[in-house]
Amino acid sequence: MMSFSRPPWSPRRVAPALALLVAAPLALTGCASEAAGADASLVGVAMPTTTSLRWIEDGDNLQAQLEALGYQVDLRYAENDVATQVDQLDSMIDAGADLLVVGSIDGTALKAQLARAADAGIPVIAYDRLIRESPDVDYYATFDNFRVGTQQATSLLQGLGVLDDAGEPTGAAGPFAIEVFAGSSDDNNATVFYEGAFSVLQPYLDSGVLEVPSGETDFASIAIEAWDAKVGGERMTRLLDSVYAGTDLQIDGVLSPYDGISIAIIDVLKGAGYGTPARPLPVVVGQDAEAPSIKSVIAGEQFSSIYKDTRQLAEVTVAMGDALLKGESPEVNDVTSYDNGVTVVPTYLLAPVVVTATNYESLLVGGGYYTEEELR
Repeated sequence: MMSFSRPPWSPRRVAPALALLVAAPLALTGCASEAAGADASLVGVAMPTTTSLRWIEDGDNLQAQLEALGYQVDLRYAENDVATQVDQLDSMIDAGADLLVVGSIDGTALKAQLARAADAGIPVIAYDRLIRESPDVDYYATFDNFRVGTQQATSLLQGLGVLDDAGEPTGAAGPFAIEVFAGSSDDNNATVFYEGAFSVLQPYLDSGVLEVPSGETDFASIAIEAWDAKVGGERMTRLLDSVYAGTDLQIDGVLSPYDGISIAIIDVLKGAGYGTPARPLPVVVGQDAEAPSIKSVIAGEQFSSIYKDTRQLAEVTVAMGDALLKGESPEVNDVTSYDNGVTVVPTYLLAPVVVTATNYESLLVGGGYYTEEELR
């Protein structure tokens, strides 16, 4: 448990908790509501964009849970514009925020605002994306991002038949042609996803079971700025035109970092003639279990996604904030892994889960994340 050195300061349906990385999950209590409501502290919540369904749900979950505890909430979205997020944080600080929860756009662009917050005694919780190169990030709440990458790559290999359902090698020799995509270069998580995925893929690339016909595997070449689905689709189009057109090559699999990009890639592939018995769609993986992608999984197009229950992430973050606003030390379960370049940020990690056509119903519908109607 890490202590905090500064002076004290302050829908989707709530689901049954998935297994976390510690034995006892965090819980929000009724008595906390009374304590928080007494001074109605102001919490500034800065989210990156409304262009992704998951960030809308993150903001809604945080606001609902904070308000349930009696806090005032200033929730803002910056629409992936760094200057806007800078202005929003400055405005929150000027308005007397007692706590900041920040889902950053650019993990290195907020140093001045965080320094202002520190000078004013306002604690900062980095939400899902690590804020880098600042000593003024107090806590971090996220999922195990390296594990997300390993799960994506493992699922890709299972879809290709290189690994069985238990994750054991099948002896399939390939070669299987894959293309790989990564998230935005200004998001620290994207690099961690990439590193996790390649820790699994690289041995199969080295052995020749997998090949990348484009030759584009380094992070800088495959990063999709701002996680923009349109940009991801444009890159897929370029690859088809420059590498595959006029050849007998077919893409067998695609590592995609995010569901919105996965859907865009699938649309491009279908437009190029994939998705027929003679030319089936490649195995395409994703992340965030967004409804359009789960519908695609059900339809047999996208192979899998990574489910990160944002309700739980909000619970953990709100519990952290509630503790800080009461002058207490938040619960964390990792105090070594997340070095932001200046300091190691105490962190609470949650476990991601692979969702496929075989488990989406029990996991997502049974867990209350979606209704059956939402996935029709």
